Amino acid sequence: MIPRFAFSLVLACFAGGLASAQEPQIGFELETDTVVVGQPLVLRIKVLVPTWMPNSPDFPTLEVPSLMVRLPERATNPISERIDGETWSGVQRAYRLYPLAAGEYQLPAGEVAITYADPDTTDPISYSTPLPDIGFEASLPKVAEHLSPPVLAKGFELEQTIDGESELAVGDAITRTLSAHIEGTTPVLIPQLAKESDATALRPYPKDPVVTESEDRGTLSGTRIETTTYVAQTDGTIALPEVAIDWFNLETGKIETASVPEILLTVTGAPPKPPEPADIAKWLGLASLALAIGWGVFKWLLPTIAQWMDAQHDNWRNSEHHAHHAVVAAIAQQDLFAVMVALNNWKAFAPADASDNLADLNSALAKVGAARFGVGEQQDAPDHWRQVGALYRKARARIRTTRRASSTHSSLPPLNP
Repeated sequence: MIPRFAFSLVLACFAGGLASAQEPQIGFELETDTVVVGQPLVLRIKVLVPTWMPNSPDFPTLEVPSLMVRLPERATNPISERIDGETWSGVQRAYRLYPLAAGEYQLPAGEVAITYADPDTTDPISYSTPLPDIGFEASLPKVAEHLSPPVLAKGFELEQTIDGESELAVGDAITRTLSAHIEGTTPVLIPQLAKESDATALRPYPKDPVVTESEDRGTLSGTRIETTTYVAQTDGTIALPEVAIDWFNLETGKIETASVPEILLTVTGAPPKPPEPADIAKWLGLASLALAIGWGVFKWLLPTIAQWMDAQHDNWRNSEHHAHHAVVAAIAQQDLFAVMVALNNWKAFAPADASDNLADLNSALAKVGAARFGVGEQQDAPDHWRQVGALYRKARARIRTTRRASSTHSSLPPLNP
């Protein structure tokens, strides 16, 4: 193995004899024939013509499995060289090749096509020629040959963040985000971080991984982010497993391990078991019984209750207490006609010999009538109504006292308290 190897090849076109030395010269240069997996290998393709090129050359694409090809910034540059004492002009294109796995690589036989000015007439001339076989080998250091997948870098770190509580109820969710940052190579080499699990306690809902890459003078670095939301399915103690990745440090020449710890979760509140057929039959029977009772209440009991409530309402309207409230309300409104009607209804509940107790009340009402309807100055003074109210309460109290003291039953309904 040659540690660093470079060569160039000049292709000349033959058509029935040796071509003119004025025909274009196309060659390539490869930095080395061996490279470490994940590290860049620079391939340069150079095109020179004796005059000039009105258009840029058409360079080939180099598509090979497990080989990442990048064109760096300002990959194509103008060049010039002295050939046979004359200055030739041209362009040079640089490719960066990143092998992603160990093994031998053979680039496809691409073709370079150019247009240049004829040295004698300056008319445009089209010219094309295939590249020769270009191959190289990608290898792993001996100590890294057991790594699967091979992660060779100048730096590698793992981080995790948890969104949610470690104590969950069935149906709750928690989100785990794993981030891997790599230095000195492409993040495409970072393997899957979250390990697949056949456990049924947590149901994972992963998002698509997000891979970002940056380049600094041909040195790649980047990040891979994986976000997974887990929904608790059953109760118990469940672990989101530790994530550990072995990698080879290109600067120290040693195997190192990047890891994040496991996350323990406690899930409570298992969902209830589905009902048995016997339970369903029992519930249906209870529901039918409840409907039957409800129908019976609606059919027979409700009308009876309604009749009883109507009777209670009629009893209340025919009671002394109801008549008494009507008298008090009429006096409060100072409505003489309403007082006379209400008082007449109330008297029906008073004993026949209660006229003496009502004499003063009748006189007061007469004063109110005289003040309102009499000849001369009419004055329906508030004092008259206060006197009517006081005399009514006094008369009712006397009648109630007399009734309670009486030892005989009256044919009239009793006074309500």
